[in-house]
Parts: sequence; C-alpha cells; structure tokens
Amino acid sequence: MQIDYYAYHSGMKSWNAGFKASLAAAVLCAVLGMNQPGSSLFVILGMGLLTLAVGRVPFRIYLRYMLVPLLFLVVSCAAIAVDFSGSRSGDWNQPVLFFYLCVTKKSLLTAGKVFLKVLAGVSTLYMLSFSTPVSELILVLQKLHLPRFLLELMHLIYRYIFILFEAVLQMQTAAKARLGYHGFRRSCRTFSMIGGNLFVLSMKKANSYYDAMLARGYQGRLEFLAEEKPVKLWQLLAGSLYMAGVVLAGWLTL
Repeated sequence: MQIDYYAYHSGMKSWNAGFKASLAAAVLCAVLGMNQPGSSLFVILGMGLLTLAVGRVPFRIYLRYMLVPLLFLVVSCAAIAVDFSGSRSGDWNQPVLFFYLCVTKKSLLTAGKVFLKVLAGVSTLYMLSFSTPVSELILVLQKLHLPRFLLELMHLIYRYIFILFEAVLQMQTAAKARLGYHGFRRSCRTFSMIGGNLFVLSMKKANSYYDAMLARGYQGRLEFLAEEKPVKLWQLLAGSLYMAGVVLAGWLTL
C-alpha cells in the first residue's frame, strides 16, 4: 500500500510511463549483459538517488524495502560461494562432521557479482514501482499488445489485494482490543478465525464490487484512462547519459 501511495505522490509522476519502463528495461538488460560489479554498483547508487532525491521517497521507507530480499540474497549467495567436498579442497575449507565446506576465490567473486546484480535489479524495479501507478503500467503493457484479459485480471487482483489487506488489519485491530493474541493457543485460535472470516468476507466483497462495476457500465471490458505525458528532450538526454555511465562503469571493471 505504501508503494502505491508514493507512486501517486512521486516527483517523477509527471514523467512518461513508457519512458520510465523503457529506461528500467534497458538498465536491467545492461546490468545482465555487462555482468560486472562496476555497472551493478553504478545502477544501485544511481537508481537509489533517483528514487530518493527526485521521487521524494523517504530514506527509511526505501531502506526497509531494499532489506526485504536481503535474507533470500544472503542464503542464495552463500549457496553459490560454498561447496561440499569429501576431502580438503578450495582456497579455504572447514571440516563439518564427515565432509568439508570449501570456498574458492572464484566462487566468492561469482557470489559477489550475483549479489550486486540482484540488488541493482531490485533498485531499478523499485524506481519504476515508486514512481509509476499500476494503471499507467497497465497502459504501457497494453501498448505492447499483451492480452487484454490478463491485464484486466492483473489490475483487479492488484486492487483486491489492498481491499483484503485493509480488512485483515481491521480484524486484527479488533482481535487485539479483545486480547485475542494473549498467549500462544489464543493467538492460533485468533489466526484461524481471521482466516475463515477473511474467506467469507472476500466472497461477499467480490459480489458487491462486481455489482458496483455493473452499476457503472461495466460490459466485460475495463477502460484505463491516463493523462498524456510527452517525453521531454532533457529526459532522453539524461537517460542516454545514464546508460552510457552504466556501460562505462562496467567496462572499467572488466
């Protein structure tokens, strides 16, 4: 819900959605193609500054979202860096029971590259998510001739997640006011009751919102309206310079 809020209040909201999506896609392709720590670091810093300074996203919020994939990244990179062997091998090894944990300089370098590359991709997608409402992204995908049914379904599911999330928060607040989370057994019982109530509530809300769509002229086709936002010359120049910086940073670390 915070991402949606900041997307509608972003300093880059007036930018063309197609330009932002094209820039994000080009940066992702450059990072994957270069596969160099220099280009990844350049993208992490550049996209972070763009989101914070131009998009006006609070640093605390941005940092919290950047930490979301950190546990998955650490586990994945550890699996890349560490190998199992029945004998001593590699540059560093540690005996554990009947096998050895082995690490080589090459595996550490590969894990570091993957770590930075994933963070670069995450920061790029956050730049796009924190600056572009979903309705504008759907229009961009629609211009790419993706199936309309999938786009409408994506929009409805995305909006419905917020509706159910708000309902869960209200039920949790009511449960806390009645000491529903006092003790482990009572917490489990409260959790199961909220899950059951949420299923029933979701069915009721689905019917009511469908009736509301019909009352507003829905005939099996959603229309997405968006303000015309032409791409400015300085944006094209800045985007081109940034892409040149990404390539140059990667080339310098070859």
